[in-house]
Amino acid sequence: MNKFLLLMLLLALAALTIACVPEKPVKDGHGELAVVIDREFTSPVTHSPLDWWQTRHFQAVNNGDIKEKDCLYCHKVERSCNNCHGYVGVRKIVP
Repeated sequence: MNKFLLLMLLLALAALTIACVPEKPVKDGHGELAVVIDREFTSPVTHSPLDWWQTRHFQAVNNGDIKEKDCLYCHKVERSCNNCHGYVGVRKIVP
């Protein structure tokens, strides 16, 4: 009986842990972590493919290929930068 209760407790703890994990930020998604970019802007060629760009854009900034301030012409810091940066645990952007 004790093993059954322990198993049930572990399953409940696992379910609670999974339920508390925030949803991954998604471009044009829904919720507080949705990445929102004004529709008046089209994605530059440098953002293709998007999956590559999302995980490696810091290299372009670090290499000096683009400046962080140039990103802010299209990206709103709190709705398209810092929600992702906070999710992955990197430095937040300060405009």
